[in-house]
Amino acid sequence: MDNYEVREGYEEREISLKDLFNTFRRGFWYMVITAIIAAVIAYGYSSIFVSKTYTTEVKLYVDVTNSDNGVSAELSARNLASQLVSTYIEMLDTNSFYDALSDELDNKYSSSELSKMVKFNYDQDVKTELFTAKVTASSATEAKVIADCAAEIAPSVISDIRKDSAKLKIVDNPQVPANPSSPNVMKTTLMAFAAGFAIALIWIFVKEALDNRIKYTSELRELNNILVLSAIPDFGKLNFILGEDSNAEPAADSTDKEAK
Repeated sequence: MDNYEVREGYEEREISLKDLFNTFRRGFWYMVITAIIAAVIAYGYSSIFVSKTYTTEVKLYVDVTNSDNGVSAELSARNLASQLVSTYIEMLDTNSFYDALSDELDNKYSSSELSKMVKFNYDQDVKTELFTAKVTASSATEAKVIADCAAEIAPSVISDIRKDSAKLKIVDNPQVPANPSSPNVMKTTLMAFAAGFAIALIWIFVKEALDNRIKYTSELRELNNILVLSAIPDFGKLNFILGEDSNAEPAADSTDKEAK
């Protein structure tokens, strides 16, 4: 038997769905264990080393006073207010506002720090007079304090800049957040589990694809139509170098058996 011809034929053998399934089955517990280890590491890192942050928000309303009565006048005022929302946000997202907010907080935070902690948002797809100011801080009470101060000084900042009938009012006061907004430990853990499983799966299939060794007697029969009469046991691993594939179909010839 020409050993080189056997290897060359084995490298060119097509991998069937059954081979892929057998590879997945043999490495399943390895993938599960790898995924569990990745999930435990992610859970511990997120719970211990990642700093928690808390987020609260205050909802504000742009009120345009119109002395005229009637539905058309009211609609006109509402349309004007919705158009002013983006302008008001731009006016509040300035150094002037953050400087005033820093002064209100007794300069506990600088204006640059507050600009990263306070974010203004509104739904551009919905024409509304409402927008929100979200505050993120390292503690729940601190987030509430900053949001309260922002809601208090925002109307005065707007009125100092714009001398018109439009006013800024508070619709919903901020609340003390009950749970941290980040990190999301459960989401991080699940993502790490899925990533660990996927990486282990890819590694197993790549390793299997690069492995050109003949592992089963059924592969010798398939490649060269050779009957294997005996196999040499590998005592170090307590198995046979040429073992029978448990999922392979039984051989038709009774002489093709393992040496025991």
